[in-house]
Amino acid sequence: MNNIKPGALAKIVFGIYVLFAIHLPIPHIGGTGLYLPFNIMAWIFISLIIGLGAYQIFISKQFHFSQFNMYSWIGLALMLIPFTYQNNAYSNFATMRVLGLGSGILLMLAYQQFQFDREDLFNFLYMIIGCILIQTLFKLIEQFIPNSNLIGILPIIHFGPMVQKNIFATYICTGATISLVLVLIDDRLPDHRWKQALVYSVPLIGLTQFYPLQSRTGYLSLLLGIGFILLISFRSIKRIWPWLAMAFIGLMVGFIDREAIRSEEAIEYSGNSRKTTYLLTYELIRENPIFGVGYGGFLPAFREHYAERKKSDSSIPFIGNNNMDHPHNEILFWTVEGGILPLIGILIIAGSFLSMVWKAKKKKAWLMLGMLIPIIVHTQLELPFYISVIHWFTFIYLTHMIDEECGKNYELAISYSYVFRGLSMIIPMVVLIYMITTLQTAMLITKFERTGHRDPSILVSITNPHAWQKKYETLIMKLNLIIAKQTKDEEKLIDYIEWAEKYVQHSPYLFIYYDLATAYESLNKRKKAWEIYRHAQYLYPGAKWREEQ
Repeated sequence: MNNIKPGALAKIVFGIYVLFAIHLPIPHIGGTGLYLPFNIMAWIFISLIIGLGAYQIFISKQFHFSQFNMYSWIGLALMLIPFTYQNNAYSNFATMRVLGLGSGILLMLAYQQFQFDREDLFNFLYMIIGCILIQTLFKLIEQFIPNSNLIGILPIIHFGPMVQKNIFATYICTGATISLVLVLIDDRLPDHRWKQALVYSVPLIGLTQFYPLQSRTGYLSLLLGIGFILLISFRSIKRIWPWLAMAFIGLMVGFIDREAIRSEEAIEYSGNSRKTTYLLTYELIRENPIFGVGYGGFLPAFREHYAERKKSDSSIPFIGNNNMDHPHNEILFWTVEGGILPLIGILIIAGSFLSMVWKAKKKKAWLMLGMLIPIIVHTQLELPFYISVIHWFTFIYLTHMIDEECGKNYELAISYSYVFRGLSMIIPMVVLIYMITTLQTAMLITKFERTGHRDPSILVSITNPHAWQKKYETLIMKLNLIIAKQTKDEEKLIDYIEWAEKYVQHSPYLFIYYDLATAYESLNKRKKAWEIYRHAQYLYPGAKWREEQ
């Protein structure tokens, strides 16, 4: 066992994930987090790398960590404190995202155990841009080969990690910044044709998809990311002009696709709804600056606050009937739910990172910081880490690479290294079991939805509904309601009503209100039914309801 080199295995796991596994098309019904199969797959690979990091500690009996790691754990500790507040009735809905944050810090710590050399660190970057090129090529094949479905391309595009335009756009931007930085800092680039091919293909091929995506988040990310790098490297313009030429050609080719132009109405609606969301979220923070609205409480708090403001001020724009469970800004999200301490935690993590880069006084460190800008910008305009774990995975690796370049690193001798041997097996095993059963749940619920809800036995065969609890629960209760209405079973109708009235306290979904009202109607309680209808109309002023008779 001691002949096993965990670092080499970690490189293989990394490569298999970004170059193969992430591109596997698994049908799904949409959503965020573990509702998406490619995110489920991502956590399996992340757990394997963390496990290998623990095994490396067991072999070397040395524990490597950095000053930035310590500040990250301090920040995380502050972000955990709101779980102890009295307003945490729905904090279970925030558990997975906190686990995701902690796992990201663990992943960064795992990378440090391998003590990768400079060439290894660069090779990981080439794998990442390889991932981006693969996704871009799939898209090009779809555009230029009419029968691309015959070779299995369409499923990859429709069910892959880059189906959402902003997600794809900022990942292209990240690839572009990485390739440009590699041109500037990888001295061995001229010696390897395959490296040159990858580096110059990203701006040439990747940016052909940029304009057709019509992503304003992407435009801003590219402008700030590339602009920042050019500002730092303006004296090296001769070195990067071939890259800039390729980028220009790629963008010009993308402009040919005139069908991609979004309507002015759609652009205006998107901008207005985003501004309204930020404004109302800020108002919620101002009302609850210390303790927030409680972890897991943003969805009901925001919907109620929006309804109140819309009723008192008709000039407030409609924001649609979607379930607003995130304010499209990561800092606002943690602050509105957890109050001041999570904000301080974020500032400690971000501040220690920027201080580390500043104190290093290295041009290379600032160039590498530019690689993070597209994803950072995206986190302030949307929710990339919840939609796409590959963004989180990439973000963590880039952060680690900068930490390796300019951070303070420490080494600690470990006496009881057998503990880490146990962790190296337990962590991947637990995650693997949970994620595989979650993937089974995802596939069964997708099958149930796509077959028109005709076979309830599909739901019965689900072994782990935990990650899909909301969806699973609503499907089961919807079936119970249908049966109760058909058989006029008053007891089942009352059971549904009791469940629904509790459910809307934390998840005030429009369809639940509608079904709740019909349950009351089935009990001949029309007055109560219309009371539910009116409250739903109050919460969702833009919704279309049947006229009261």
